[in-house]
Amino acid sequence: MHLDDIIAAKRAAWSGPRAADAAARGRLHPAEPGRFAAALGGPDVSVIAEIKPKSPSKGRLLDPERAVPTARAYVAGGARAVSVLGDTPYFGGSPELVRTVAEHPDVTVPVLFKDFLVDTRQVRLAHDCGADAVLVIVRAVDDALLKDLVQTAHGLGIGALVETFSQEEVDRALTAGARIVGINNRDLQTFAVDLDTSARLRRDIPRGVLTVSESGLAGRADIERIAAHGFDAALIGESLLSSPDPRAQVRSCAGVPILEVAS
Repeated sequence: MHLDDIIAAKRAAWSGPRAADAAARGRLHPAEPGRFAAALGGPDVSVIAEIKPKSPSKGRLLDPERAVPTARAYVAGGARAVSVLGDTPYFGGSPELVRTVAEHPDVTVPVLFKDFLVDTRQVRLAHDCGADAVLVIVRAVDDALLKDLVQTAHGLGIGALVETFSQEEVDRALTAGARIVGINNRDLQTFAVDLDTSARLRRDIPRGVLTVSESGLAGRADIERIAAHGFDAALIGESLLSSPDPRAQVRSCAGVPILEVAS
């Protein structure tokens, strides 16, 4: 299953009128503009720890019933934000799962709604489920929709983590107004991982734009590696979900100072 297949299915699912049951109750608390960005703005690499029930390549990773206890462990270990999958068919998440984590009183950090966005209604859904930010994958959309997704998020008072995989995509993200740029070390077509992708593309992102390295980060040595290139945050998923002690695993990755780099 490649990105193109997932995006095609997502576009079909959102091609007509859609009732967002998960958003029917609306947002419990008003969005706090800038909350997600503030969580990534410290002197150390901020850990964004992921709740991902399954993946196309690895199969089952986490029982959704364990989402809140796992998120609580992440927070106790020092995670600065929690990413929750909103996609059901491919990753076993759901908007309701995002809501459950975001509304839990023990999850005191911002929550990222992670899905494959192809429609601005999905941004509204994320907002109404209590998320503090959405993931926007540059490769999945054209320039007009990319700008619309980013502007819709900002207009609702939530962040947009704009994910890239090439210099061209970084340029597109910045042109669309991205304030937080993610670099995915995993090629979403082949699923191959190369941490040098982050190091190579970080140079193209100007000072003042927050940066996140995503995928393939397994431990403190990897966090130190991206810190040396000036990354503000690391999104970590499968290595935490496979750990017998996710709290300790997060703690081992937290607190790595960001090195100043020229831009």
